[in-house]
Amino acid sequence: MLRSAALAFGLALAAAGSASAELVARGVQDGMLALGPKGTPYVAYVQSGKVVVAHRGAKSWRKERAAVVGAGWQVRALETSRGGPVVLAQSRDTRRIVLLRRGLLGWQTIRVAPRLPAGVILGWPGLALDRSGNPVIAYVRWTPSNFASRLVLARVNARGRVRAQRITAGGFPPAYLPPAAEPLLVGSRVHVIESFGWRGSVGTYEWYPQRKTWVGLGLDVSRGDWPLGPVLAARARNGLVYAAWTESMLGFGFVPVTLAVHRVGSIEVHSEFVLDRALTTALALPSSGPEVAANEWVDDFDLGRDGEQDVWAGVVRGADRVELGGWIAGLAAPRAGGRDVLLALPQGLSWFHSRGRLKTHVTIAASGGANGATVTGAVDGASSGSVRIYRELPGATPELLGTAPLSGGSYAFADRSPVEPLLYRAVYVDPRSRVPYAALLRPGND
Repeated sequence: MLRSAALAFGLALAAAGSASAELVARGVQDGMLALGPKGTPYVAYVQSGKVVVAHRGAKSWRKERAAVVGAGWQVRALETSRGGPVVLAQSRDTRRIVLLRRGLLGWQTIRVAPRLPAGVILGWPGLALDRSGNPVIAYVRWTPSNFASRLVLARVNARGRVRAQRITAGGFPPAYLPPAAEPLLVGSRVHVIESFGWRGSVGTYEWYPQRKTWVGLGLDVSRGDWPLGPVLAARARNGLVYAAWTESMLGFGFVPVTLAVHRVGSIEVHSEFVLDRALTTALALPSSGPEVAANEWVDDFDLGRDGEQDVWAGVVRGADRVELGGWIAGLAAPRAGGRDVLLALPQGLSWFHSRGRLKTHVTIAASGGANGATVTGAVDGASSGSVRIYRELPGATPELLGTAPLSGGSYAFADRSPVEPLLYRAVYVDPRSRVPYAALLRPGND
């Protein structure tokens, strides 16, 4: 989902490792995950110019072609209800957004935004389903020539008619790049969260209807450039609203992930950076509290090398921090418990289910010597098994060096022919869920 946004800023994926998982889409690296009312996992992605929606059947994944869209389109959102899955897709030129849903006669393709004047493009849109299962879409019309924006809320009824409502006017807020937006159901009302960058700050507002207008509650204002990728939101049963997004602070050397929370009806907001440099892809809200899925990286500059390549590490940040061996495309918390994860691995999009929360923590360190390099670390809660050790370099395919057995939860591996700079990844595959927990060596922790 977020891969193309990353590529726009000179980033590239280098996922490490593979595991025995359920392969959903071979050769596909972008996708989204959602759970049906009964916990059935759905995955939406674009392959060969077609939007495909897959769900897990009794014995295998069943796939449906939802629409033919052409090259460069991306799935921006996926939601499910009793009526089935609903997909939001956006064109490469970001001037078209379509809604895809299954009807009695097959899949419907509904154009969300009307034809745009020349020079106007659309920001990263968001999707929610109301109590009747009808789609609610939020998006921003943005004009690069004068940095003006217009936040729009669109509703699609059962017949496929789109009714648009303007939330902001007069080009507000001005933004250097098209803002991202996300609708959120709060009781019978729809709130919209919008994040934008302007004149050295990144602002995020929660807009809510009041009489005949809209009022914006400031969730966070930080010094920075602009948001990267989507803004995500969820509401807990106790009335707390959570929002998560990534913002660029390149002048300070950070690209932090922000998590904001407030209670419905209150203007008191708490926000904090939960990761220093990562691209946000999912927000799950189990009963234990919010969990943000994002993808961190180590780049050539970190390693003292020339170039603009990266090595990625998927991270789930909740009460603690867990790293996975692949790009996290989706994360969900079923009502019955556990976690569903969608990872982009070298072979394609792969689905995993863990019966409990993701909690296995892997550590890694490396030191060089006359006889080579030694890689050491531990896997919390694992008394047996082994870890795979990979050599990594930004922009290169991971190289499997070998396996190291666990002894009392610790491991050690000797690399007799190390390559400078030392950059390794350890991957531990959980024997039950097959989830690949991992640790990527960061500069400074060797």
